[in-house]
Amino acid sequence: MAKPVLEGAQIPVNTIVNVFLGIILQAVPFLLIGVLLSSAIQVFIPQSFIERRFPKSIGMGMLVAILGGFCLPVCDCASIPVFRSLVRRGIPLPVAVTFMTATPVINPVVIVSTYYAFSGNTGIVVGRIFFGIVAAVLIGLTMGFWPPKGSVLAGGAFDRLLCSCGCYDDVESITTFKGKAGLFIRHSQAEFFGVGKYLVMGSFIAALFQVMGTGLFTKAQDGAGLAVSILIMMVMAFVLSLCSSSDAIIARSLANQFPMGAIMGFLVFGPMMDIKNVLMLSSGFSKAFIVRLLLTSLSICFVLVFLFFNWGGM
Repeated sequence: MAKPVLEGAQIPVNTIVNVFLGIILQAVPFLLIGVLLSSAIQVFIPQSFIERRFPKSIGMGMLVAILGGFCLPVCDCASIPVFRSLVRRGIPLPVAVTFMTATPVINPVVIVSTYYAFSGNTGIVVGRIFFGIVAAVLIGLTMGFWPPKGSVLAGGAFDRLLCSCGCYDDVESITTFKGKAGLFIRHSQAEFFGVGKYLVMGSFIAALFQVMGTGLFTKAQDGAGLAVSILIMMVMAFVLSLCSSSDAIIARSLANQFPMGAIMGFLVFGPMMDIKNVLMLSSGFSKAFIVRLLLTSLSICFVLVFLFFNWGGM
């Protein structure tokens, strides 16, 4: 009944629904991969193994995080559940943050999609990888030099849901493969639906902006300088909440309207932080930490891209 009323108000309901479903269908497989990896880390990798084998220094840990980002074909939707598991398993926060912010920018699927979207322009591909790595390392280092106060993990309904299927904290007491396999399935199910609802909310908001709000950003570009153009594209990346495996296609379509510095800001910041990522993070992290991570990522990505392109660029 509401559809005729909304269409009478010139709200393209069918288009919004199609875009929303497109985002969901694109994101859910990657979210599932992330949830399975997250649960596998929690259930099958003992705390003692991580403590013995993981590099003790932050520098080596960050190198491992970067290499992991190159190897895992996952997008931003998948990196957040893995990030939460790494933090719960005691991986140093700077290392875990580096992994979460670098992986959706530099993984193999993103590299290939960027290469084809920009017709084989290796300069843009290399630039995206370079800025992604440098920004992720700097974001991680800020968490090491200025550690967040208190615990970054938040309890609440999500943790109670996980505990209802056999708390993560008791996983060490389960020694048989059958027991761990059952716990793995239950945890995967709980985490998928726990994080998935935030993905659905973020995807719907992103669909609204994609259909009705993009024109606001392109109009704001008229006569804007480099700094403003970069900010416009970074904000656009945040609200559109595109999957990092396909955002290069949208960036390429805007290349004639925005300078290359703004396009690079879009390609680097968008996979690290957007509406759906913030909502997914809210399922397990404190609000103070999420706000800090968002502002730190925005500031570092902007400064890096602006300074480089203001001094000559690509």
